Amino acid sequence: MEREDLAVALERHGTNTAGQVALAVRAGATFWVDGESMQSARRHFGIWAWRAQCMAEDGTVSCKDFKQGLPALDHWGDALVALGRVDTAKGTHLVFLTADLSSCVAVL
Repeated sequence: MEREDLAVALERHGTNTAGQVALAVRAGATFWVDGESMQSARRHFGIWAWRAQCMAEDGTVSCKDFKQGLPALDHWGDALVALGRVDTAKGTHLVFLTADLSSCVAVL
């Protein structure tokens, strides 16, 4: 995936976190997108909702945007999504993209 394509996909999501990650991508942040191995959004949601719960119980502070990201991921249900990662100065963000990689589904 090209850098600019990822930035545009993130901007389409319209959340603060996605916008910040798009800026980081444009500024040269390291990123990786797996456009080959798709999983359902529901599967990713189950994993990350559990992790968010464990982190909350442990009192762990994270840069992950669970408040907006998890409901957005849950909304996509059984739709296949691609997983990506962007390393910013504030931490690593997980990016979930539509199967055609054109739009962002959620950012954690």
